[in-house]
Amino acid sequence: MLAKGFILGKDAINKTKSIDERLQLTSNASSAVASIDHKIGLSDKLSIGTTIVNEKVKEMDERYQLSGMTKSAIAVAEEKASIAGSAIMSNSYVLTGASWLSNAFSVVAKAAEDVSTMTMEKVEQAEVEKKEIIYSERKGTVDEYAQMNFEDSLNGGPAVVPVNSENDSKVGNFLT
Repeated sequence: MLAKGFILGKDAINKTKSIDERLQLTSNASSAVASIDHKIGLSDKLSIGTTIVNEKVKEMDERYQLSGMTKSAIAVAEEKASIAGSAIMSNSYVLTGASWLSNAFSVVAKAAEDVSTMTMEKVEQAEVEKKEIIYSERKGTVDEYAQMNFEDSLNGGPAVVPVNSENDSKVGNFLT
């Protein structure tokens, strides 16, 4: 089912791309947005607003020294986390649980990899089957057409090839 859904989605995306290329929806929308932006100057206004906000942030940081306090708070938190992590990992129960959890994640990752591999194989198989179906449908149509025309030519009698034509003199000159 995943493979068939993937193929269906892939076909839908390709059809959407071809419609977009034919009708030029994306390029028309982009040019309309650029035109509106040019008329009202939205990009310039946003750029100026961003600059003003950045200046205010720098001013507040310089006044209250927020970045320095934040850096020292982060350093203290990292040190406390490291100490706590060491204490926790020295506990045998926690170490056993962490090992079990790591193994469980490995098993799940392996299963996900296997499912992914099988899905890709199914996608390839579905694409081959789709091509075979299209080929057999086209072959059937061609065979039916040939059969109808073959039967029509048999009903009309054997094919007649003219013996004399306007080009006989050219052919004769060519052969001599």
